Amino acid sequence: MIAIAAALAEIALILTHRRRTPSAPARTVEWSHLAAGLGACAAGWLVIGRPGITWGDLSLALMFGVILASEAGHAARSLSGRPGAGWAMVCVGGAASATWLLPGPLPFV
Repeated sequence: MIAIAAALAEIALILTHRRRTPSAPARTVEWSHLAAGLGACAAGWLVIGRPGITWGDLSLALMFGVILASEAGHAARSLSGRPGAGWAMVCVGGAASATWLLPGPLPFV
């Protein structure tokens, strides 16, 4: 449930960024954002109690926590003009995506 809300927020941020800057040249996402997203996924996994990992759930967590979160981080940094906003978005999105690995909808229940 947390991962779905985070994914929808990331998608909304990315679409807002693309709508506001349609003529901007395409830039690649920084490797540091991808690494931060992966680290945040691992940290989120540790925080929620290291649930068992299956391949289907792991692919969702990596796709939303690394790829989508890094793109959302780039969009947040671009829209706000502050690099800290991008890093915060990557870390929160990566940590929230770890909840895809839970057997139930909410952690700590």
